[in-house]
Amino acid sequence: MTHSIPWRVAIPAEVRCEYAGTMQGAYYTDLETYLYTERVFPECFEGATGYRPSASLGVPVPAYEGVAALGGTLVFPLAHQPMIHDQGHILETGDEVDALEVPDPFACARFQQHVDTWHALQCRFPGQQVGLSAGQEGPVTTAVLLRGTQFLIDCVTDPDRAHHLLSVCTDTYIAFVRAVRAVTGTPQQGGVGIADDHAGNLSPAMWPEFVLPYYERIYAELGATRRSLHTELVRPQHLPLLRELRLDHVNFGENQYLGVRDVVDALDVPFDWHIKTVSEMLQGTPAQIQEAYRRAVADGAPEMVCELTVGTPPENVRAFIDIGRAYE
Repeated sequence: MTHSIPWRVAIPAEVRCEYAGTMQGAYYTDLETYLYTERVFPECFEGATGYRPSASLGVPVPAYEGVAALGGTLVFPLAHQPMIHDQGHILETGDEVDALEVPDPFACARFQQHVDTWHALQCRFPGQQVGLSAGQEGPVTTAVLLRGTQFLIDCVTDPDRAHHLLSVCTDTYIAFVRAVRAVTGTPQQGGVGIADDHAGNLSPAMWPEFVLPYYERIYAELGATRRSLHTELVRPQHLPLLRELRLDHVNFGENQYLGVRDVVDALDVPFDWHIKTVSEMLQGTPAQIQEAYRRAVADGAPEMVCELTVGTPPENVRAFIDIGRAYE
């Protein structure tokens, strides 16, 4: 081993609730439940795995605020993550797409609620940094959540309409990030990360028209000093296109279509590689997890990640942490 391999354990809200014994619906809708979860979860997790994660302090904002602002309805199941009611069927007609406009975040009741919560946390925990997320998916994912597979068809049969929808989704993303920066006093330039899994469902030949210009608009208009991208469905043929974005980091998440060598051979960009959440961390054994880790590092993975899900055996988490520490 010639150099250290950074690693991290990604622990989403559902797992934090699992260890704290709280319900996911309440985590997002009741501030006291959120604060209790974040207070007790680290100790509970450490007791089970030997690893103490950091607590967080911020407004619990779902990732679908942009979709909600454009007509979707967020629902909060008691035991599951927030989701969009009737997703993919919100803009069913072309006329509905044509009438869509970029919303003003400060005119959105949900955004104002998040702002009020942020101010309340600032007062309650003086001197501590309080996070506030814009709650945005990337433009293609937002378009699919609003219009479903018809959006993908529009890209072929009605490209002007597809571009209108993408433009509105893109400008909504920009508007919400700018609004969050204004509320929190953050400079209107800084790191920008896009998470857009559904973009991988568009063929590489379609990316120069329907994907890359919208990513570039986000990075440019938000004054990105650091460009990152999360994308889970791209194929090897998409990878050369990513060079045009001048990325500083890529996260491929749970991508089932790529291997480490695909990325190493196609890109000269830092990336992290996931031990798979379900097939390895949830369903695998400690020995299998550590062997998958060794293979990924041997193939050239520069960083390693595992993202947990509910029910992941603690011994599997310990196995990941132990092999991660061995490569430090």
